[in-house]
Amino acid sequence: MGESPPVLGGRPRLLPITVAAFWILVGGSLGRFGLNGPATVLVFLATAIVLPCAAVRRPGEGRTGGAGTPRLLRVPLPMPLWAFAGLATVSAVQQRTEAGVQNALVYLTFVAVMAIAAAWTSPGSAMLLLRWVRAAAVVAAVGYLLSVALDGPGNSSLYPKRIFGEVVWIGMVAAVPLAGRSRWGYAAPLLLITADVLSLSRTSAVVCALLFLGVVAKGRSRGELRRLVVLASVVVGGTYVLMTRFQPLRDRFTQNDSRTVAGLQIGTSGRSDLWAVTWDSIKESPWLGHGIGSVERLLAALDATETLGHPHNDYLRLWNDLGLVGLALWVAAILLLGRDAYRRRRAATDSADWAIHQAALLALIGLSLNVVTSNLLVYVFVMVPVAVVVGTSIGQARVTDGDVSPARPQVSRGAAELKNAQKCLNSPKATYHALVPRSGHLGCHDRNNPKGFTLDLRGFLRVLTRRWVSITMLTVAGLGAGLAVTEVSTPQYEARSQIFVSTRATSDIAELNQGSAFSQARVQSYADIVSSARIVAPVINRLGLDMTPDQLAKRINAGVKPNTVLIDIAVTDTDAVRAAKIANTVADEAGVQIVSLETPPGQSAPVHIGTTRSASAPTAPLSPRPLLNAAAGLFAGLIAGVALAVLRDILDTTLRTSHALAEATGLPVLGAVPYDKDAQDSPLAVGPGAHSARAEAFRLVRTNLQFAQVDRSPRVIVVTSPLPGEGKTNTAANLALSLTEAGRSVCLVDADLRSPSVAKTFGLVQDAGLTTVLIGTATVDEVLQQGGEGKLSVLTSGPIPPNPAEILTSDRMRQVLEGLAEAFDVVVVDSAPLMPVADTVGLAPLVDGAVLVVRAGHTPSERAQAAVAALRSVGAPVLGAVLSMAKLHNEGYGYGYGYGYGETAGASEIALTPSQKSGEDSELATQLGLTK
Repeated sequence: MGESPPVLGGRPRLLPITVAAFWILVGGSLGRFGLNGPATVLVFLATAIVLPCAAVRRPGEGRTGGAGTPRLLRVPLPMPLWAFAGLATVSAVQQRTEAGVQNALVYLTFVAVMAIAAAWTSPGSAMLLLRWVRAAAVVAAVGYLLSVALDGPGNSSLYPKRIFGEVVWIGMVAAVPLAGRSRWGYAAPLLLITADVLSLSRTSAVVCALLFLGVVAKGRSRGELRRLVVLASVVVGGTYVLMTRFQPLRDRFTQNDSRTVAGLQIGTSGRSDLWAVTWDSIKESPWLGHGIGSVERLLAALDATETLGHPHNDYLRLWNDLGLVGLALWVAAILLLGRDAYRRRRAATDSADWAIHQAALLALIGLSLNVVTSNLLVYVFVMVPVAVVVGTSIGQARVTDGDVSPARPQVSRGAAELKNAQKCLNSPKATYHALVPRSGHLGCHDRNNPKGFTLDLRGFLRVLTRRWVSITMLTVAGLGAGLAVTEVSTPQYEARSQIFVSTRATSDIAELNQGSAFSQARVQSYADIVSSARIVAPVINRLGLDMTPDQLAKRINAGVKPNTVLIDIAVTDTDAVRAAKIANTVADEAGVQIVSLETPPGQSAPVHIGTTRSASAPTAPLSPRPLLNAAAGLFAGLIAGVALAVLRDILDTTLRTSHALAEATGLPVLGAVPYDKDAQDSPLAVGPGAHSARAEAFRLVRTNLQFAQVDRSPRVIVVTSPLPGEGKTNTAANLALSLTEAGRSVCLVDADLRSPSVAKTFGLVQDAGLTTVLIGTATVDEVLQQGGEGKLSVLTSGPIPPNPAEILTSDRMRQVLEGLAEAFDVVVVDSAPLMPVADTVGLAPLVDGAVLVVRAGHTPSERAQAAVAALRSVGAPVLGAVLSMAKLHNEGYGYGYGYGYGETAGASEIALTPSQKSGEDSELATQLGLTK
């Protein structure tokens, strides 16, 4: 809108090339050589973030759009970054190995990249980043395809096996949103999907396909979507057929790999075993974990192969290393980042902004899905691209939130606009919507949901206080579950024995060294034999056990202490004495069978097996542990309760406080009416001598309403609400009474022709009223009634008509309101809710202002925003909002608000001169001009 396009400081061609090179390296080249240390972190930060974002600027502005270079510590970082900072702190405290340093650097890098992106992002950077990433990802995909053609994925000279597949979807989700606007169309993302299939990462390929469909599905016809699905299926299916049926390619994919499925190497052998081992390790310390890098040490002790150096599930790895606390921090951070990206996407007003927020959302989804069967979180070359996209999304939102303040559109009040406004209100996509003109007509347009979720200490305690019932119930349930587990579990006893492996005695030093090396090399194989049928079958026969060899093998666990020739044998059984007997018998039988296997015919045994520790009957069961189970259940229930409370608060978009209402709607809050359990039985709070909290709140609304339009006091005010049951009638009635207390002549009109309730509130007759006047069967003076001890004139609804919307938008209704405005100082109109029907949208152009009533803890913020947008779309000034049924502690009031405070006329209000009104009803018809 008249703004200068963003430019690149000095070298517009160099930076895209730099980012393209960065993306190619990210694709796996650096990962192939294991460059994930501090130097790589600094290179990535300097190349991918600082230079590009610092160079993006507008002509005549500084690096951050005229605001000067921001200091990082002054950047308001969102809550997810603090969760990642907590992970980084835990990593730094627990780090004991080189892997620990690497992990800590990864988490710190993720935080730093997003923080720097948020600090340095300027208007227009989203478009530039999308262009760079799209081009760079395509270049990387082409490079990978060439690498596959030359070397095959198993021995790629450019990219390591399967590494590229874990990264390519990041470029894909950034490339797809704007693919339809480029000359390449959908060729670029389909090329990336093809490269992903060739990467041999099945999980990544599925994730890539799902994200592709998720991007292209929005806003496209069924026919176009069908063609895209068919095209993607042909590309993926054709690639798969070529790899499995074309012999030269098949040979490339199956070379040097004995484990294949349909001709494709899968590299998953032993993964399920590692998951089981990791899970057993988790159970030893589930809450705080074993420390950073403990998975690597655990699997190294089991002599896991290089390709299986991780459990291939990052959720298990995080749980094992950082405990349930670290895992919860990670999941919470990802959920919050995804939620914020989703909201920013819905609020985007520019195609590039929408695309970068969409890319951030899908990148987080893809990361969360991919780590189920992969290890990505420890690799900088995966985490940094995600951080680049998410960080730019955060920064771009900060820029647009601070710069965009569109004026309220001036539109006509024709039937087409009213119909379009109601269509927007009732649309299932009317979330965070506002109505603004697009291309000369009225349309639906997203706007921010500013409620947000800031988890400071006070807010956290408030959430716990509000949800204490569910937290207590889940805590008690967890404790009960822990006690129940103890009661129903059969006690298991563990007995341990230990054997020593040695070679035959010799005095030669060289032979001794060779024998020691031989023992250490063979001892792992001996441990595997301990639970084999060759050993357990004789044990069953010797002890007369009533079980099969497979059943006994599952109760035996043999392990080797690192760098020793000692084999620990652990046996679990429901009987302590029997467990000790089995452990000792297994140790004896293992010595016999191992020596038998190692002894060649006619020669002496090269090894000797000796027992170093015999098993004794344990005095206490290994499981269950009553105290541990109770504590674990209690803690798990507490964590589940708190997590559920926080999650419910995050997902809860209802407006609970005046501050949230003001932020969501952009309206001044005229007052917050406190909740009163007796309000339903006694709706009228304002009256002589009434100084309750509700009464004082309505008087405050009256006072603040006088400041709504200082230059021109509104004469006809409509009181409405987004949804039914929000207290609009109660507010309208008490507002009218409070105005009469200030010496104003007031008429209360019940224009809610769907569910009228003003007559019931004042105990009046509803047989004749507004509808009878509108159809011409009565005059206003004939149907006016007195309420509020005779100080308030009330025009009830009358009989409910079959066509309320048409009656309320008629010229006759306009004449009635104009006549009432001349006869009274203020006319308060109680109208139907905005969401279900179009009555109020049609009535709003006939009044001087509207007051929106929102029920605390009931009205979603998006509904309140849509209601304000609908009123403004037809040109109705929205004077302010009233929060009904509010909790006083949420509003920050002290105890006893409203009690003992009298009202002094003229001191607390700005006195407005009332018009001269005749007390004779016979003169009213003449003044209104509505006599028969």
